[in-house]
Amino acid sequence: MVSQATVRCSALVLVVLVFATSVVESAPQKKFPFAKARLAAPEPEEQASAEAVASSQEAASQESASEESLEKIQAKSAQYAYDTSVNDTINDHAIMRQEERNGLSLKGMYSYSDGFFKRTVHYEADDKGYRVVKEINIPIGNGPQVDPHGKADVSSSLTGSYSITADDIAKPQRKVVAASSEEAAASSEEEQPEEDPVASDEEKK
Repeated sequence: MVSQATVRCSALVLVVLVFATSVVESAPQKKFPFAKARLAAPEPEEQASAEAVASSQEAASQESASEESLEKIQAKSAQYAYDTSVNDTINDHAIMRQEERNGLSLKGMYSYSDGFFKRTVHYEADDKGYRVVKEINIPIGNGPQVDPHGKADVSSSLTGSYSITADDIAKPQRKVVAASSEEAAASSEEEQPEEDPVASDEEKK
C-alpha cells in the first residue's frame, strides 16, 4: 500500500508544477536580438514598381540574348579572303600576309624578313581559339643590304599593285635658275619707283 506521505508528496509536486506553468505562461515574452524580423506586406505601389523593374530586366535580358544570337549568326556566315605583300629592295625588307575565313573557321599566314631572318608563321582560329600550327625561321644574311636605286613593290588583292622608287620618296629640291645680266637689270629698273616731278622741282630750288 502507498503511504500517506507518498501521496502528500505527489500532490505537492503536482501543485508546484501547475503553479510554475501558470507563472511562465503569464510572463511577458522576450524578443531575442537574433530572431528574424517579420517582413511587412509590400504596399501596392511598391509591388507595382517591383513588377515594372522585373519586367524591364527581363526585356533587357531578352534583347541581349537576341543581340548575341545575331552576332553568332553573323559569325557563322562570315566569309572572306585576302592577301597583301610588300617587297622593299631599297631597305631590304619584305612582308606578306594571307588570310581566309569560312564561318567560324579561319586560316592564315604571315611572313617577314629583316635582312637577318625570314620568319613565316601559319595560324588557325576557330571555336577552340587562336593557335600557331607551324613556324619557320630561315637565316638569310648578316643584315639588310640597302640599295638606293631599288624599288618597293606593293600588292594587295583589294587595291591591286604598284611600285615606288627611291626618287618617288626623296624630298623635292628647288631648282635655282641664274638670270642673265640684262634680265637682272630690267627687273631692277621695274622694281625702282617712279620719281615724283613735283618733288624733284622742289629739290632743285
